[in-house]
Amino acid sequence: MLLQSMIESPADDLRRLMTERELTQREVAELAGVSLKTVESWLAMPGAAAFRLMPARHLKTIGALLPKYLAARRRRKT
Repeated sequence: MLLQSMIESPADDLRRLMTERELTQREVAELAGVSLKTVESWLAMPGAAAFRLMPARHLKTIGALLPKYLAARRRRKT
C-alpha cells in the first residue's frame, strides 16, 4: 500500500500544473471541456463521496491547449 501512495495520478499532475501555472478550477474546466463540478470531483480526496478518477486524456487535452491559453491570458493582463 505504501508503494501505491507514491504513484502519481493524473489528478496529482493536474494539481501540480494548476499550482505552477496559477490555473483556477474554472480555467481547467474550460480547457478540458468539462463542468466545474467535474474538476472538483477530480480534485476531491479519494474516499470522498464526490471523488471521481480523472481520465488521463483530459490532462493531455489541457497540456495541448495550455500554451495558447496562457499566451492569451498574458495578453489580457497587459
